[in-house]
Amino acid sequence: MSLPTMPPDGFGMRSDEGEALWFNGGLGLIKASAETTGGRFFAMEIRAPQGFAAPLHIHRDADEFFIVVSGDVRVQHGEDIFEAEPGSLVFGPRQVPHSFHVDSAESNLLLILSPSGMEGFFREVGSPAEALELPPSGFELPDREVLMEIGARYKQDVVGPPLPPRE
Repeated sequence: MSLPTMPPDGFGMRSDEGEALWFNGGLGLIKASAETTGGRFFAMEIRAPQGFAAPLHIHRDADEFFIVVSGDVRVQHGEDIFEAEPGSLVFGPRQVPHSFHVDSAESNLLLILSPSGMEGFFREVGSPAEALELPPSGFELPDREVLMEIGARYKQDVVGPPLPPRE
């Protein structure tokens, strides 16, 4: 499903609607983008398996919210680690290193960044999903150097490894 341009009276989207992308072993559904919000924010639902994680990184010009819909997700901001369960909201301001790790068998979380723009990163590192399910095994991301180049274009810097699994 392609996203509409910003409608004058707002819009709504159902659970299985959005621009579907496979990346990093997960399924992302872009729910709101620069085009649909007039550049105000970006929102993406992430359906992820256990072990799904993001490297420690910094957004130079975007604040970020995580809302956990289902599953257990640990979110790191700076030195602090927050144990997020369904219904949790975690806020990470720009310029603060952060990471997250899915600890439960699967998780569904909503990622919101303001202002918009990061949707381009996910479009470049991911691939259009062929189905509304997790990608097949063996689906790979671009290599680390390419990821860092793409991230830099979107004012995102990788500064460390992902949050590791719980011991």
